[in-house]
Amino acid sequence: MYYFTKNSTFTHIKNLFMKRQGLSNNYIVFILRIILLYLLYIICRFIFYFYNKELFGPIPLSEWSTIFRGAFVFDSASIFYINLPFILFSLIPFYFREKKLWQIFTCFFYLLPNALGLLLNIADTFYYPFKLARIASDDFHYFGEENIGNLMGSFLQDYWWGVLVWLFMVFILYRVGCRFIRLLPGERFILSRPLFYIFQWFLFLFTGGFAIFAIRGFTLSKASFPLTVSDATLFVKPAYSSLILSNPFCLIRTIHKQVPILSYFPEQEAAAIYSPIHAPADSIKINLGRPNIMLLVLESFGSAHFKSLSDQWGDKPSCTPFLDSLFNHGLLFTHAYQSGKRSIDALPAIWASIPSFREDFMALPQSVGSYHALPSILKEGGYHTAFFHGATRSSMSFVAFGQMAGVEHFVSREDYESENGSNDFDGKWGIWDHKFFPFVAQELSELPEPFFATLFTLSSHHPFALPSGMENDFYDNPKAEIEKTIAYSDRCLRDFFKQIETEPWYHNTLFIITADHGSGADNSKYVSSPYSHAVPIFYYMPGDTILPVKKDSTLTAHVDIMPTVLGFLAYPHSFFSFGEDVINGSQENRFVVDYMDGLYGMITDSLLYQFDGEQLIGIFDYRSDYEKRNDLRMQISKEEQAERVNQLKGYLQQYYQAIKNHTYKE
Repeated sequence: MYYFTKNSTFTHIKNLFMKRQGLSNNYIVFILRIILLYLLYIICRFIFYFYNKELFGPIPLSEWSTIFRGAFVFDSASIFYINLPFILFSLIPFYFREKKLWQIFTCFFYLLPNALGLLLNIADTFYYPFKLARIASDDFHYFGEENIGNLMGSFLQDYWWGVLVWLFMVFILYRVGCRFIRLLPGERFILSRPLFYIFQWFLFLFTGGFAIFAIRGFTLSKASFPLTVSDATLFVKPAYSSLILSNPFCLIRTIHKQVPILSYFPEQEAAAIYSPIHAPADSIKINLGRPNIMLLVLESFGSAHFKSLSDQWGDKPSCTPFLDSLFNHGLLFTHAYQSGKRSIDALPAIWASIPSFREDFMALPQSVGSYHALPSILKEGGYHTAFFHGATRSSMSFVAFGQMAGVEHFVSREDYESENGSNDFDGKWGIWDHKFFPFVAQELSELPEPFFATLFTLSSHHPFALPSGMENDFYDNPKAEIEKTIAYSDRCLRDFFKQIETEPWYHNTLFIITADHGSGADNSKYVSSPYSHAVPIFYYMPGDTILPVKKDSTLTAHVDIMPTVLGFLAYPHSFFSFGEDVINGSQENRFVVDYMDGLYGMITDSLLYQFDGEQLIGIFDYRSDYEKRNDLRMQISKEEQAERVNQLKGYLQQYYQAIKNHTYKE
């Protein structure tokens, strides 16, 4: 009796490539199929890098070895995560696995999950510039949008070549992985039944153990389990972390992820370090009385797109001439930052002074809680509250959060179309800005005074389309396609202000202008943290002579808007906020907390402290070293580092405690 077939493994591999007959060694078939997946993931990563290489900047040769090492770890986690069923069906140690129908069944579990995994990786290539992070489970929130069909159609049209690349990869999976690399039916490498079972059970258990080892990040240390997205910084600098991450790992690791409730100090000690409960200021420097308040949240208008705010603009024509001019007539904060990652994070930060960090606050089940936000505070003071957005009422959870925050009156696409028909729908997101803004102006004239109204703009958004007849009206920057739509929205704002400046309420209105988030840039500075999150924050009151007219470099953020407005109104009660009154609050030791590059970032006047939740990762002078090449931890005293880290820990502990309690009020 032969224990092994006469043909050697080498002979069968030769037959595979020379005669395309197939293999009799099931394990070699399995290994070759896994190797094919690694090759396809490598191709995906190169596509991802070359498409987004300007966002990463120049990468020293010394970094590439760690990039490849980290990429292998995260690709391995992705591949073995989604191929657990395939491993089971390929290596199940019974003879029936050799039958043709079982092989077809096995190929199905090879082809479908890996086709979806490759789709996520290809999609990441084009999505990354908008979020500056890999696709995670919370991004699937957008599939709840009513216009998701139009949006998906637009993405497929704009990135058609990515679809072709993905289809070609699926073809390779099928043609090479299923048809070319295949097991010959009825043949096996070992003929002896006892040896077959012993050897095959060994391979089955060994491979299962190796798969778990790979998913863990090739470590058996309990301290490092499970491998997380933030573990990318263990391999490379935070700025390159997205380059080594891969999907579907990022997606799987964020599904049903529990919010970490960080706790560093006893409760009383944490409250002594930082408290979100703020008492009214002892003295008010600027008291505006009871003005109307008009908040304008501009879609994607990061500081990078303002000639008046960016030092990287050069001789390009301004894409925001109206706002650049308006900024000369009010109080402009030039050192201001967003308090989240995306549009969905902006309103909790601005209205309720609640930032978003690792997770989008509104994507958390804990966002359903008890609030005493700016709209409800102003409503208690006799203000009428309204929110205007040209998308559908269900878009971005804006209305859902507005209702919890105390907004009374909502005006959306449905309201516009009930009066004006559907011809002004942009085909993707909602009503064109140049059509919706005049409608808002009419609605504002009917609001009882005093009012607090919020207008969230819409059109400066992917797919960066312009209304018919305006396609050639604006400078088209091929390195920052969004700027032509920003220029369009800037013109719409000019016309909006021209329309409302004759209204009787105009001169008694405090206008607050900011952006929801940054949106990339055509230079390396404004795609580097913290500048990638820089936004304008501007306070303007046409009839006021008290509000300063100047550019102010005081550090501030979205979460500071609510306490600053309450300061302008001389609000006499305590309130809940993760920000500070930028006018009446202390100007010493100011800091802003953000989440960038997969890390918590503590921004001070000149330094950026990067913290992974447990330890300090780096300190950088971001003003002179925006590429963060020179880590200053060895140059700053341990005492100063400890003081700042404790401030950050106290802040984070109070934030996550509030989330744990679902309570966001004093």
